[in-house]
Amino acid sequence: MNSTIHPPTAHSPATLYIVLDAVRCWAAARRKHRPAMAQLHLRLRRYGCEQLSPALDSLLRLSEQVTGHDLRTGRGPRLSADENLLIDLLQARWPGPVPYACSDAIACAFCYAVRSTQILLAQALDARRSGAALTIRDADPLYC
Repeated sequence: MNSTIHPPTAHSPATLYIVLDAVRCWAAARRKHRPAMAQLHLRLRRYGCEQLSPALDSLLRLSEQVTGHDLRTGRGPRLSADENLLIDLLQARWPGPVPYACSDAIACAFCYAVRSTQILLAQALDARRSGAALTIRDADPLYC
């Protein structure tokens, strides 16, 4: 048994699309005052990786506390600075020091949330790989 969990850097562009779709769904739910984690769970279920919902919800909530503002999303293929940062962190491409507007404890929790999400994302995608290929065929381009 291989106990090494690799970050999702080697995964397909579909993986990044799924993460981006989930992030935008979560942010849209928050803006509309809907239950964000429930919306996120429904969105991720389309891809067979709804088990990521709690980790991603926690990561996104902590990212708002770290940055000191609501998560900013792009539209279509254009990514916001917040989305770029999250994707870079999830792919273990450290962009350098991340300025934060929170306590050191929240910043530390955010680092753990990034790593937990990396691990769970890799596990979910490995499980998906053993079954059907991960695709964006069923993705909704309108995001939530």
